[in-house]
Amino acid sequence: MIVPIHREQLSECLDVLKESYEKTAVRFGMTEENCPYRGRTRLPYAALEEEYKNGFMMYGYVYGGEIVGFLSMSVEEPKAYIQDIAIRPAYQNRGFGSQLLRFALEKAKTLHCEKIALGMVHDNVPLRSWYEKQGFETVSLEKFEKVSYTVGTMEYRLCGCDRND
Repeated sequence: MIVPIHREQLSECLDVLKESYEKTAVRFGMTEENCPYRGRTRLPYAALEEEYKNGFMMYGYVYGGEIVGFLSMSVEEPKAYIQDIAIRPAYQNRGFGSQLLRFALEKAKTLHCEKIALGMVHDNVPLRSWYEKQGFETVSLEKFEKVSYTVGTMEYRLCGCDRND
């Protein structure tokens, strides 16, 4: 079940982020020196709380009485931005991420957004392929000097609008 996150649940959400992003951080050599918060695996509570205070929409996927998935998104019209879709490793490959993504798409539509965007490690081929299967397209790539991977921005068009952003 997907539920809105309340301030008192932020610590549990932080645990979801740390657990779910750890494997990617290790695989791509993320460190404090080359990647802020080591790909959100070391995000301080104060930073997540600041996002919450700044109006990021946060939702948890609750299964068996615990938060096993986390979605964070924001809106800067005409786009919505997914900050996080994270699932605890023990609960991955059960469709929870797909449900959170569908929820994010529907939420963005109700907010009259034209597109939804996200940033990711473009070299994470399985994850990138998953997003492509969901209808996302890579719209930009960026290579940073201190890291061995490429950062990609992906977008999903929510409407048949012709307007260019």
